[in-house]
Amino acid sequence: MYNILVIGAVQTTAITIEKLVEHGFSIAGVLGHEPKNTARVSGWANLKEIASKHNLEYMGFKRINEETHIKWALEKKPDIIFAVGFSQLLKDDWLQMPKLGCIGFHPTKLPEGRGRAPIAWITLEKKMGSASFFLMGEGADDGPIFSQSLFEVEEDDDAGRVEEKIGIHIHKALDAWLPELKKGNWNPEPQDHSLASWYGKRGPEDGWINWNNSADYLDRLIKASSTPHPGAYTYFKDSKVVIWKSQIENTINIQGVVGRVLLTSPEKGYLIQCGKGLLWINNLETISETLPKVGDKLGYNIEDEIYNIKKRLKNEE
Repeated sequence: MYNILVIGAVQTTAITIEKLVEHGFSIAGVLGHEPKNTARVSGWANLKEIASKHNLEYMGFKRINEETHIKWALEKKPDIIFAVGFSQLLKDDWLQMPKLGCIGFHPTKLPEGRGRAPIAWITLEKKMGSASFFLMGEGADDGPIFSQSLFEVEEDDDAGRVEEKIGIHIHKALDAWLPELKKGNWNPEPQDHSLASWYGKRGPEDGWINWNNSADYLDRLIKASSTPHPGAYTYFKDSKVVIWKSQIENTINIQGVVGRVLLTSPEKGYLIQCGKGLLWINNLETISETLPKVGDKLGYNIEDEIYNIKKRLKNEE
């Protein structure tokens, strides 16, 4: 039987641990990310509790490459390391530690969509998603693949729903592959690097809404920025407004100035004129006690703001 270590931080890690236990694998230890602010880690999971539930040895980490963690892991003499669901890069000590290798996870249809923030990107672009388990090497997400379970990102899917689909397909991918691994089959298929594409980093500021963009694009942006991400946002009367839900409007024959509230609805929220098309926004979150009404405008007029700042500065001279 293989001796396995699991390293991770989020729900995909938790599901992987549960599936390994379900299929009767021996888990020698779990290393769980314990950041200072768990709210800043999208989809963070308390792996200490999961390890305790299954009587597994556990060590928390903030930086995985510290010598203390490497020494602890070496003592477990792992045959395989599952490094699933965290963004820190593993130094060569980890990749060379297990007898067979380190297995990584990525939620895209590899070799497409290697790199950063994959859930946000595939939601934004409505690209095919996947639970992909692969053999880690020196490159990012470019190792040969053990198992993939593909799914469609559909029109109404936001990041939360995509995350749910990833969880479902981790179950499918591991149920298909782990019995083969248990038999000793270790035959990952090389990726076709000529088909590779990459995603770059996304941060909270990338959820900013420019109302000059099309309703179609902003609908995808709001969905891509939703839970487990920090949310898409705009401004109203000097308050930041986070928007969690959106819906394109194709039937109402109305037109207005970009960024203005054209209609309100108890069910759908606020109808906003975009650069092209109309968009309902809902589930607004703001510290302001004043909510928008028909005729109000969201966002800033940059030139007006610059003019007002310069005017104030001149008056203070």
